[in-house]
Amino acid sequence: VLGLLSPDTGQVLADDVVVGPATVAGWRERIGYVPQETFLFHDTIRANLLWAWPDASEGELRDALRLASADGFVRRCPEGLDTVIGDRGVLLAGGERQRIALARALLRRPALLVLDEATSALDSENERQIQRAIAKLHGSVTILRITHRLSTIRDADLIHVVDQGRLVESGTWSGLIRANGRFVQLCRAQRIPVGPR
Repeated sequence: VLGLLSPDTGQVLADDVVVGPATVAGWRERIGYVPQETFLFHDTIRANLLWAWPDASEGELRDALRLASADGFVRRCPEGLDTVIGDRGVLLAGGERQRIALARALLRRPALLVLDEATSALDSENERQIQRAIAKLHGSVTILRITHRLSTIRDADLIHVVDQGRLVESGTWSGLIRANGRFVQLCRAQRIPVGPR
C-alpha cells in the first residue's frame, strides 16, 4: 500500500491508477504513516512536526495538534510548541508521543492515513484518546488501521481479515460476526463478546 514493495503478482491501485515506478513518488506524498514505534528527534515539538511539512504555518501546526488530540498537553508543556522533548521523545509519555506522531502525519494532509499498530503499546486511557482523535477524522481522510487488537476496529467501515498472509474475510463488524468465520475465532481468542457459540 505504501509502495515500498512491488507485488509479485497483481497490482496495487490507488484511485484506479497503478502504484508503480511512474506513480509511486506522487502516491507516497499523499500518505500519512503512524507506526507502532514512533521516531521523534531530540528537538522541540515544533521541529518534530515541521519535519513532515517544513512550510507549515502556526495555524496548521495547531490544527494538526487539535485533530490528534495533542493540543491540550502541548499547551501544558513548559515552552508549548518550543518544548524540547528529548531523544526519541523520552520526556513525553507513550500516548503523548503517539499523538505527536499522529499530528505530524496529519500535517501532511494525507489522502490515506496508515496506522500500523499505532495504539498497541498504549495504556487504555491513551488508547481512548487516540481512538477519539481517529473518530474525529472519519469521513475526511481514508484511514487504514493495521492491528491485532480487534477492539480498536469495531467502528471501521470495512474490515479485512488477513491470516497467514492471505485475505480470508471482508465485511463490517456485524457482518463478520454473522459469518461466524475466522474473525469470530479471533474475537473469541481476545475475549471479545460475539454472541452464542
